[in-house]
Amino acid sequence: MPYDARAVANFLLDYGESKGRPITIMSLQKILFFAHAWYLASTDKPLVGQPFEAWTYGPVNRVVYDQFKGSKDKPIEGRAKVLNAAAGRYETARCDGMDDDTVTLLRNIFDYYSAHHPFHLSQITHEEGSPWDQVWNAATRQAVPGMVISNDSIRDWFRHNRQPFRVGRITEGTHDQSADAGRAGLSARERRHS
Repeated sequence: MPYDARAVANFLLDYGESKGRPITIMSLQKILFFAHAWYLASTDKPLVGQPFEAWTYGPVNRVVYDQFKGSKDKPIEGRAKVLNAAAGRYETARCDGMDDDTVTLLRNIFDYYSAHHPFHLSQITHEEGSPWDQVWNAATRQAVPGMVISNDSIRDWFRHNRQPFRVGRITEGTHDQSADAGRAGLSARERRHS
C-alpha cells in the first residue's frame, strides 16, 4: 500500500534536518518525485498514493505543495499534517512501518539529489521524452485533465531511460548518476561543481 505523500515528505525533511541540509519546496518536490520514480521502477509499486502533476518547473505533488507553499524559496521549517478523523484533529504525517530497504532508498535518494540546485533537478525532469515532458507537450495539442503524470510513464521511463539507482549505502564519491547530470545539459566540469 502506498504511503501518504505528506508522510514521505516529512521523512525526507526530517532526514535532511538530521544531516544539516534543510531544503526548499522546489527541492522537496523533485526529491520526492525521484524517490517515487526509483521506488516504482524497482518494486513496480508506487511509493506515494497521491499523483504527480506536470507544472512549469517539473513534477509536483499537489498535497505536498499545499502544505508547504507558504515557505516559497526559503527552507521548509514545519511538517505536513493530516487529518485524524477519529481523533478530530490534524496530526503530523508519519511513515509508520516503513521497511529498511525503503528507508535506505529514501536516504540515498535524498543524499544524492539534495546536493543539486533545485533548478538543476528541474532540468533533469524536463528531459525530452521524460514523463513530465510527455504530459507537458500533450497539453499543447489536447486537454490533459489535471496534468497528471501516470505511474506507468514514470515507471517505464526510469526503468528504460535512466541509469539504475543503486540501493544501498552511498559513500562519498561512489555513486554515479552522471546520466542525470549529463542529460540535463551539464558538462563534466559543471557536474563536479553542482
